[in-house]
Amino acid sequence: NKMAAWESVYEDASDIVARIPIIAAFIYNLKFRGDKQIAIDPKLDMGANFAHMIGQSEEYKDVARMYFILHSDQG
Repeated sequence: NKMAAWESVYEDASDIVARIPIIAAFIYNLKFRGDKQIAIDPKLDMGANFAHMIGQSEEYKDVARMYFILHSDQG
């Protein structure tokens, strides 16, 4: 059914977009931190979690949070 075919594609696309910060943190750690990977902290929001995964300071968590908020509004 063509009317319902987009639902699976939309779900897959949403899953991929949700993983972008994880992939970006993995690449950053691979290139700049000698492949020292940091696990996700489920208690943090997306911006703070990205900063956490790339080993940045507590202050940078607020910067990352603001960056993601500002850029999410540009779509």
